[in-house]
Amino acid sequence: MTKRLLPLLIVILFAMVACNQGTQETATAPKNDTTRLAVLTFEKQADSCIDKPVIIEGTILHICKHGGKRMFLVDGTDSIRVEITTGPNIAKFDETLMGSRVRVFGTLKEERIDAKYLNEWEAEIKKPEGNHSVGVHTGAKGHEDQDAQDKLDQINAMREDLKNSGKDHLSNFSVEADKFTELK
Repeated sequence: MTKRLLPLLIVILFAMVACNQGTQETATAPKNDTTRLAVLTFEKQADSCIDKPVIIEGTILHICKHGGKRMFLVDGTDSIRVEITTGPNIAKFDETLMGSRVRVFGTLKEERIDAKYLNEWEAEIKKPEGNHSVGVHTGAKGHEDQDAQDKLDQINAMREDLKNSGKDHLSNFSVEADKFTELK
């Protein structure tokens, strides 16, 4: 009787080992096509991730006062900032998060800035009542308090950058947040 059970037990043992190995491979494999980005290399990585799911971590340097719809992440240096915008599931970013380290899950977006965009922005600035939602937000200290001349100077600098780029547009990359978590 044991001679008959021994081959059966060996087959069952091999089956269990094979099943467990498959489970381990699945557990370590990525579950989707989400790309993990770093603040310091964001601009270099962004081109390949447009309209794709991403995860990025950083420290919140700035949250826009006008509605809390934008925040800017840094990591080690304030000179490199990544713009994070609210997605459909987030009403606004709370100002109490300033200085917090967060992990953001979202979609990488590209805003193309061409000559037409700059002309429209300039025309908007020259209107008697300015529109804060128009233009490129940098998250730089005091950007919300810029007067018309400061914005016109920014437009002229971008025109020069566009001219020197050799392309028909500049890219402003951001992450549209689906959710985020504060890291401790």
